[in-house]
Amino acid sequence: MAKMNSTTGKPPSWVVGLGSVAIAGHLLAVVIVVLAAPSGPWPADGGSTLSTPPQFAYSLNNLAPAEYLHSLGMMNHFHFNSNRPAVPGVSFEVRLKDASGKHLTTVKFPDGESNFSVRHRQSLLARGLADDQPVQPPQGEVIAAANRSAPTAQIWETEAAQELVLTTVPEHLIPRDRPVFRPSEQSLLLAHSYARYLCRTHGAAKAEVIRHTQEPIPPAVMFITGPPPADAAGKLVSNFGELAE
Repeated sequence: MAKMNSTTGKPPSWVVGLGSVAIAGHLLAVVIVVLAAPSGPWPADGGSTLSTPPQFAYSLNNLAPAEYLHSLGMMNHFHFNSNRPAVPGVSFEVRLKDASGKHLTTVKFPDGESNFSVRHRQSLLARGLADDQPVQPPQGEVIAAANRSAPTAQIWETEAAQELVLTTVPEHLIPRDRPVFRPSEQSLLLAHSYARYLCRTHGAAKAEVIRHTQEPIPPAVMFITGPPPADAAGKLVSNFGELAE
């Protein structure tokens, strides 16, 4: 253990220098991790793209800083989700009805009157409803066995401009001339579970779950001369249909 200077009451200069080097090394490791993260998205002719980090930062980060900061629990590179404008905005509403189909009330989420913590959880729920998956049509025709129905699949079908409705169709009738999507199993589970919860809470018999999504305006719009196209806002309404309690 280094002794204090008996005259000045301060530690030796070499101790001060070693401490300064340690502090500088720690700060350098933090800065390297931040610089080694991809940046963007940046506007491009085809939409947007992420930029790779500088090569010197990427190489240095692979040497030691990442392992050092990981041992300290400080691996955050400070590129938070709020810095990702390419993520679509999502909200949803649930129209509650009685057994005869009469409309009782409509509840919307996230609820603007709720506190931040509740709105955050509602936002996570809304984002879980927007996990659509591509559907691959069967490679050949499927013939149902005797006394059995043909296999079916749930897909999003266009009902009107910027409106989709969840439809069950035989697998052999899945369109092959365009991309086809469906909600993920998790999205369907969330929609059914929350619809049942709201029905019990509000004394309703049916719930119609409607999702609203808005794609971010692509950076390529900045390269367009004149006003942007009418569909640049990218708003889409997707109806999960009526779900019974």
